Amino acid sequence: MPDVDPSIALYIEETRELLGELEQGLLELETNPADTARLDACFRAMHTIKGGGAMFGFEEISRFTHDVETVLDRVRTGDLPVSRELLSLTLAAKDHILTLLEAPRDQQDAHRNASDRLLASFAAYLPGGAATAPDLAGDAGEPPILRPASGEHEYACPALPGPPSIYWVRLRPNPDMLLTGNDPVRLLAELDTMGEMHVLRHGPKPVLDNDDFDPERVYGLFDMLIATPCAVDNLRDVFIFVEGDSEVGIHHLHTGILRAADLDELLAALKGHDDEDLEVAGNRLEAALAAKLALIESAKQKSQTKKGSEPRAAPQAKAPAAAATLRVDAARLDSLVSMVGELVILQSRLRQAAKARDLDAVTEVDEDLERLTDNLRDVALGLRMLPIGSVFSQFTRLTRDLAANLGKDVEFVAHGGETELDKTVIDRIKDPLVHLLRNSLDHGLERPEERQAAGKSPQGRVTLSANHSGGNVVIVIADDGRGIDVAAVRRKAVERGLVAPEAEPSEKELLDCIFAPGFSTAAKVSDVSGRGVGMDVVKKNIEALRGTVELASVLGQGATVTIRLPLTLAIIDGFNVMVGGDSFIVPLANLRGFQERFVEGQVRTVDTIERMGSMAPVVSLRRLFDVPGDQPGYERVVITEAEGETVGFCVDKVIGRQQAVIKSLDDCYRHLKWISGTTINGDGSISLILDVPQLVRFVRGREDSRLHTGEPFRTVSQ
Repeated sequence: MPDVDPSIALYIEETRELLGELEQGLLELETNPADTARLDACFRAMHTIKGGGAMFGFEEISRFTHDVETVLDRVRTGDLPVSRELLSLTLAAKDHILTLLEAPRDQQDAHRNASDRLLASFAAYLPGGAATAPDLAGDAGEPPILRPASGEHEYACPALPGPPSIYWVRLRPNPDMLLTGNDPVRLLAELDTMGEMHVLRHGPKPVLDNDDFDPERVYGLFDMLIATPCAVDNLRDVFIFVEGDSEVGIHHLHTGILRAADLDELLAALKGHDDEDLEVAGNRLEAALAAKLALIESAKQKSQTKKGSEPRAAPQAKAPAAAATLRVDAARLDSLVSMVGELVILQSRLRQAAKARDLDAVTEVDEDLERLTDNLRDVALGLRMLPIGSVFSQFTRLTRDLAANLGKDVEFVAHGGETELDKTVIDRIKDPLVHLLRNSLDHGLERPEERQAAGKSPQGRVTLSANHSGGNVVIVIADDGRGIDVAAVRRKAVERGLVAPEAEPSEKELLDCIFAPGFSTAAKVSDVSGRGVGMDVVKKNIEALRGTVELASVLGQGATVTIRLPLTLAIIDGFNVMVGGDSFIVPLANLRGFQERFVEGQVRTVDTIERMGSMAPVVSLRRLFDVPGDQPGYERVVITEAEGETVGFCVDKVIGRQQAVIKSLDDCYRHLKWISGTTINGDGSISLILDVPQLVRFVRGREDSRLHTGEPFRTVSQ
């Protein structure tokens, strides 16, 4: 944002962080409503957002957050309980504030209607009266609805706490009412001071030039619907002087908010029925109200379903921009500055040694520079490391909202939030994790009644955990749902031609079919999943991060997805090896040792070698990559491990350890197998970085093929 004032950019970034903390706090309050410290933190976050909005010109944010802050303050002081409905409303307010924050400052007013629709619902939790605002369930441009105000309107009666009530009032005035000093117009005007009133007059309109017209008589019947925070006794007091000779009926219809247009439609149900008594007319009105509320509820459910499937993709698309800056621990910055100082000193020493042609001094500087470079690399990469827990709260919210939409009771548990991962990896792993979580909730977990019938707890459980394992981060998503029917997967795989009818693949191989494009065993497509267009994308995205994904399941007990990712995408430690004139890098995280072998006769692409009393498969990189040149009679074998399996790579020479600055492959080379990237060597040449997990899967496939065909393995002598 080069054209944005730095102070405003800082407010935007801090507000994003505050909104993240607010969401996390609200979700924690749902499980522990008595956590006063968390409640205070939520209030402070909203207060800071409001104050900053007013200071930096975000007037709509300041206006909108005023009532939200007031409600949180009432909860904080004990005037309101912490309820699921209030927390849901506050979470919706958090989403709206983020929308206002990301909208251009000169277009804030365009979101005013959306603000008012949310404030209409918050008003039910505010002390004070009623005012008008658009309906929460309605679209922009619809007629306004009634809501209690936040103190800006004075009513002719004390306002009751809670949402407004809607009353039906019928007044059939005595034709001689005017002769007693009473006036129906004055009565209606007084009633109007107590809330929003809609009036339907029955009967013929008097004709002024008609001889039968009497200006001292009252004509007609009045049906009124009024939305008011006042008590019913306050309404009765309006008619205290006419109850004796006029027909007055006051009937409570509904507690809550309705649009003005809905009130007009309810009144229309009484048109032409002014001759009905109060009980019959009341039944007619209640039937119309029940039909109207059913339509409103249906519209809300459709709106929530639409919001849960389509619009949520938009914030995800903006995620990289939202994370364009990082907050860095001051100790790490201090360490970085100190190392830069050492680097300046080393550069000065190197210049002096070069001028003096002192080779010993140059060698000493080289050793110090290597040490400093290693440390500098670690600190620099550490600046990009973020705890993965920073996105766990987003998944908590996703699980909460989606479970409610699916009608399921789900407990979401997260472990290992302190596990650090490169910021780029975190940004790019969000979408795959979201899809996997949605699959667990939609396909994996059963409905409460199904779980009870199966002897399970009605509440399902989804666990997301992260931990370090060697040079990788392992992320596991597990649920205790119905699991995966491997037999159904096999039938679908055979139908799709992924598995031969006579083949006997292992369970792991069958589960791997789920990652094939378009593969789905869902009986029907839902708004959440079932189209078979997600798991293959999940696998491709994870492999693009040089990671792996595995699926395991126990029918009736649940499924587990395990993802292994590198800590960083920028720099890795590796060993440089040579095959002919080609250079390769084997990641140090996968390296387990070295062996040698003497080669006699024809070399296979995949062979076996004895290692520590057992047989291990080995891959000839010369044959695999078709490297030109003569096959040497002696090779070094680089022993690696990935996905729990050991595989050796046969090379001509091992050059030594090397730090590799990873360069991604160009798009035209994305189809290349077994290579995860490139790096530039010190002499300017290029080395290819081996994708060890992909090579392990290749070897596993070749071994399985040999087992099925009966082709024997050939052991190469060492």
